[in-house]
Amino acid sequence: MPKRADPVERRQQVVAALYRVVDAEGLDAASLPRIARELGATTGLLQKYFRSKDELLLFAQDQLTEELTTSVTTVLEQEGSHEERLHEALCAIALVGDPARARVWLAFTARAAANPVLLQRHVEGARVIRDLCRHVLEAAGLDGGEAVGLAALVDGVTVQRALEPEVMTGEVAARVIGRQLERLWGRT
Repeated sequence: MPKRADPVERRQQVVAALYRVVDAEGLDAASLPRIARELGATTGLLQKYFRSKDELLLFAQDQLTEELTTSVTTVLEQEGSHEERLHEALCAIALVGDPARARVWLAFTARAAANPVLLQRHVEGARVIRDLCRHVLEAAGLDGGEAVGLAALVDGVTVQRALEPEVMTGEVAARVIGRQLERLWGRT
């Protein structure tokens, strides 16, 4: 790490180190000293930006949610059919191209089940993404309530992508999501 860094950039570096530790060793291993080692920094330096592991986890979960929301929003605003855009957005949510990030998402999701603050943030992020998908479905003249089922499908794909990436490959994940969309559009 450079000696003088922009605080925003430094926080991003810490979060990236956290993600690497979580992906390789799990969330329980992600102590501030372990993250500092991953970053090549001292625990004291990390504590200038995050006073505790809990503070870092909240920030990191917010970052992950923001990344996903930005991805989905960008895809949904592109040109193309409703179905194509929704397919690409759902693949982005399922982290089809990034099994390492899927493992990080899964670790945070599991932790949220027992942590009310993480749970609240997880639920809020999931609601935003469902609402974006509902909007596309309704714009296509379909039942917006299907967004809940699509979210459940995508969560399952993400879990499988995280745990068995050799089975739930990116291609298989995209195909599973595509088939469900074909059913919604009445083509199967």
